[in-house]
Amino acid sequence: MSAVWAQDVRPMVGRLVSHRTSPGEDLVQVALKYRLGVDHLAFANGFPITTLEVEQDTPVIVPAWRILPANPPKNGMVINLAERILYLFKNGRFVRYYPISIGDESAENGRFQTPTGNYSIIEKIKNPTWYPPSWAKDRRPVGPGPNNPLGERWIGLSLPRTGVHGTNDPLNIGNSVTHGCMRTHPALLRELFDSVGVGYVARIEYETAKLGRGPDGAIYIANYPDVYKKSPSLEAAQRLLKRAGLKPARDNFQELLKLQLGVPIKVKGTGSVFAEWESEE
Repeated sequence: MSAVWAQDVRPMVGRLVSHRTSPGEDLVQVALKYRLGVDHLAFANGFPITTLEVEQDTPVIVPAWRILPANPPKNGMVINLAERILYLFKNGRFVRYYPISIGDESAENGRFQTPTGNYSIIEKIKNPTWYPPSWAKDRRPVGPGPNNPLGERWIGLSLPRTGVHGTNDPLNIGNSVTHGCMRTHPALLRELFDSVGVGYVARIEYETAKLGRGPDGAIYIANYPDVYKKSPSLEAAQRLLKRAGLKPARDNFQELLKLQLGVPIKVKGTGSVFAEWESEE
């Protein structure tokens, strides 16, 4: 195995789940149950991203099987903007992942796109006060409470005026709707807040395709929508496959990549292109 090939193929964590909705259960509840955003479910199932309610007993593919980032820090977070996922590492080990919202891709000519780079956590604040920036119409500070857009916790980064925080509008978790910060579910944010420390690494990257090795030894590829128009998803996937010397034999493989499902797809073999998933009723 070449050095490039070894670096490109990452470990995988989690599981692919087939979930059937129960009475009164919506996609927001399903997403939170599996630590995902509604957009992750929409991409994987071909739902419009505005879909929240589905009929009882609807089968939902849950892409809770993820490919880890390359060269993770000993202690810190790696955020893949294209994937809308934050990965947490402690003592050199993967701990868990979190769904995030990211900066709006188009407002004011892309001004609010979340930038990539290597940063660090510089502060942690419980019940923060929000001081509106220059783009806000109302410049009055907003104290702790249900009207505070930061929610109950703030994890500030060395990137000015940017951090990870909660939200008073969890319906948008997993979407590209912020002014540059990253949001997650309030309950998950409290968990993350207690798990990180000042000085932890915060690496923000933009990968629209990843290769991983599953527990069955097979190689999988996952690709994600190129929301910032920086790295076309299909081309990124094709580059990875070419660099690794992998030639998928299935006739519909390219069509699956074009769908940008965010679900790991088996590269070779004669069985299902997806992993065998677990059913949860």
